Amino acid sequence: MLSITFMGQTQFLLDGVDVSGQISSKSAAILALILMNSSRQMRRSDLIGFLWGESEDDAAKYNLRFNLWQIKKALVQADGEPFLLVSKDVVGINPHFSFRCDIVEIEQADPETMDSIGELKHLLSLFRGDFLENCSLHNCDGFLEHIILRRYYLENRKLEVYHRLIHLTYENKLYDDCLQLLSACEEIDPYNEDIAQIRLEILLQRNARREAAQYYQMFYSRLLRDVGVEPSVKLQELSKHLHLQESKEPRGRVLHLEVCTVPSLPGGWMSQVLRALYGCGQVNWADYLTAQQLSDLAYFRPELGECLCAPVPLVRIAEAFMDLICALCAGDSIQKLEIQSVNGAPLDDLSRDVAAVLQMKCGRSLVLL
Repeated sequence: MLSITFMGQTQFLLDGVDVSGQISSKSAAILALILMNSSRQMRRSDLIGFLWGESEDDAAKYNLRFNLWQIKKALVQADGEPFLLVSKDVVGINPHFSFRCDIVEIEQADPETMDSIGELKHLLSLFRGDFLENCSLHNCDGFLEHIILRRYYLENRKLEVYHRLIHLTYENKLYDDCLQLLSACEEIDPYNEDIAQIRLEILLQRNARREAAQYYQMFYSRLLRDVGVEPSVKLQELSKHLHLQESKEPRGRVLHLEVCTVPSLPGGWMSQVLRALYGCGQVNWADYLTAQQLSDLAYFRPELGECLCAPVPLVRIAEAFMDLICALCAGDSIQKLEIQSVNGAPLDDLSRDVAAVLQMKCGRSLVLL
């Protein structure tokens, strides 16, 4: 039995004996090209084009013959059957040779139709690293481009396996396994809302609402900052269930605000936050804002005082608002500021950008629900 590993460190085990040292980088590349081909064979001219395209014709043919001889010498069964069958024009895998190969197994699997968690975990274990991880062949641009495309394909296949495993472990209520898979998957697929929804649902079922709220805040901020979009309506609807449990800390340490958002009104979310802050009666505005900043915010909320300049540039209002929220989150009187949108509408463009900056500055002290 021949076992071939191309994911991560390339390795060839023949009947349990490591013969990798007998296979050169070019020989390994030849085998990879043939095994990636669905017919498990390739024309000699195609192999030369991938690996010796810059060489003179006679030199390229000689190099190919030498590497094929090396492979046939190293990979042969006890009964004398060689791994490769070589003809004048074509090189292919011997159908009578017993072997297994990680990339062949990955390619032949269909994760979306697999129902065995054990089989899927085995499939996932084959992704030990990048395809031909340490490949550094010179003057083989066509081959290297082929490898890059194959790595992209395999990365997507790995995600398919993760997603199927996550859904199966969730459906079977294997929540600890599911959470571990979610964490690993999020490293390579950090913006997937279906994955985020499953994590939130598990946390809610475990009544870990504070952790769920913190995760939603982090995911919301990541989408807003990196992609420039807000979570889907479905995910925002789920976030409405993230009311935090009663804290053992004094209630005055957490300030919870409920606002309505108006997507068509520039700065509408900021205006509603200011209104809620004013209505709660727990903020001494002069402790956090200069007279000029308070006047600028009064352009949005007249109850805050007299606006000395009309109209006030939106950049000044935004900066004053951010200074206020940052000061509140950094102060001693409020440990955490929670702002919940009760109607679940998306933020207007200006407020969305301001919220993204605030979440980066305030961290866990600011929770947007």
